[in-house]
Amino acid sequence: MLKDSDKPLWDGCTNHSKLLAIAQVFTIKSDHRLSEAGYDKIIEWARSILPERNKLKENFYAAKSMMKPLGLGYQKINMCPNFYLLYYLKNAKLTECMTCGHSRYKPKTGRGKTLVAYKKHRYFPITPRL
Repeated sequence: MLKDSDKPLWDGCTNHSKLLAIAQVFTIKSDHRLSEAGYDKIIEWARSILPERNKLKENFYAAKSMMKPLGLGYQKINMCPNFYLLYYLKNAKLTECMTCGHSRYKPKTGRGKTLVAYKKHRYFPITPRL
């Protein structure tokens, strides 16, 4: 990762590193709720206007694999659709809310073998980010 933070985006580029460019496009993706396909289209366009030997990753998958070692993941926690309860720690095994009685999971449709929660919370731990 340190190497990528020092590598210029292309030979002769002085104001953007490979890592900085990927991080900025990831920020745009999340700020504007772009799909992976939308991200790939932006990258395809950006690569077409950059010099030939640019070091910008060619798609979302490649960029994500580059950013993964930073340890900026998240934890999914199911929650009550009415916002009364997080199914976490001592409540992790419950299947319905203790306050309102609403079910944790959507009804099975017949084909699906996995349980799907009505609502999910994504927890981004602060410690690894510091």
